Amino acid sequence: MFAVNTIALWAAQIRAGGVVRGPYAASAWAPIHERDLAGIGARALLTDELVGQRPVLTGPQSVTQEEMVATIGDTLGRRLRYQEIPPEAAKQSLVEHGFPEPFAAAFLSLQAKAAGQPALTTSEVEKILSRPALTFAEWATDHAAAFRN
Repeated sequence: MFAVNTIALWAAQIRAGGVVRGPYAASAWAPIHERDLAGIGARALLTDELVGQRPVLTGPQSVTQEEMVATIGDTLGRRLRYQEIPPEAAKQSLVEHGFPEPFAAAFLSLQAKAAGQPALTTSEVEKILSRPALTFAEWATDHAAAFRN
């Protein structure tokens, strides 16, 4: 999961109040910071180190959607909470916001499968960049302006 996707999914809700509404609060992801992706992309373009490899790239830790919302709140100095809504309501909202119905259905299916399960995490980012992968908290600090009024 790309951490930056939370801007499209949650920023408007956070700017409008203290509640993010969505399905499957316990769905866990290992969100990856786009700076890590860019660093790996640059390494792949500028060196032969990754030729023939297919590293599985993840953020450094498994966090639930509820925890991600709380982390954004901590960054903003506000209490935010995740309010679970039925999957059908979430699907309808995604479609109303311009996402194709097949995408919305597939995305919700992924969330359902991720509920209550720790997300896969790897150390590939650290191996490739010779530094730890950036955390979701670091990402939230870097993008706090997107969630402020």
